[in-house]
Amino acid sequence: MAIGKSISFFLIDGSVDGVIACELYNWTGKAYKVPRSLLKTVADRDELWKAGVYFLLGHDDSDRPTAYIGEAEEAYKRLTQHQDREFWSEAIVFISKDENLNKAHIKYLEYTLHREALDVGRYRLSNGNTPNKPAISEADRAVMMEFSENLRLIIGTLGYKLFEPLTKRRSAKQTYRIEAARGAKAQGIETAEGFVVVKGSRIASSDVPSIPVAIQKKRELLLETQEVVDWTLVADVLFSSPSTAAAVVMGRSANGLVEWVLEDGTTLKDNQAIDAPRT
Repeated sequence: MAIGKSISFFLIDGSVDGVIACELYNWTGKAYKVPRSLLKTVADRDELWKAGVYFLLGHDDSDRPTAYIGEAEEAYKRLTQHQDREFWSEAIVFISKDENLNKAHIKYLEYTLHREALDVGRYRLSNGNTPNKPAISEADRAVMMEFSENLRLIIGTLGYKLFEPLTKRRSAKQTYRIEAARGAKAQGIETAEGFVVVKGSRIASSDVPSIPVAIQKKRELLLETQEVVDWTLVADVLFSSPSTAAAVVMGRSANGLVEWVLEDGTTLKDNQAIDAPRT
């Protein structure tokens, strides 16, 4: 049975758009969410000058979610050295209230968190180099794994799904399919966030002349960002709707509610139908 968690949020300046301190009940860690525009206002907070791991979060020029994951023995000082990185609008810093994080600990956290975020693939990581894995004891690894678990919980609660897979793999009976002209052959899954076309799906190798401009640009962007290589998705891709997903896959206008079909022949529309209540 899942165990509930209690997280406290303190709006330091009384605004949801301001600096927020976050704590998890019975955990020695602490997080600060700091908008870039307010970085100077927290310079006098001693906790932010401790050793910790941090995330710079924003969007790149193509509006793709982008993150930088780092570590520093003086977290605030390191944040001020990232002014040349234009993509980020917010930073989230994690420190230990009992000052038990040393250099080896934060480097281990940086290594594991970078690897996990890379595996999930929701964000483009702007780290120039892959962090090295430091050697720490088995006991320290166990402590850092617990710290990392709580960190991921808080960063997700703050609205950044950096470590949340786009979809949990489902059985073939729960996976929708499209097979159409010009090599289109894709699989997709409906989620709470939209519709995910899964890695390995093939999209049509050409567009029809009447393709909507927005769909054409989305296809071009997927090629430009190399999320599609040789007309094949190299990662799961989230779309805002089943119809957008179907149109991108097929290279033409499409009604995703009827184009996406389960192996039993039923459409997405069939499976979304809700029986009217009895009167």
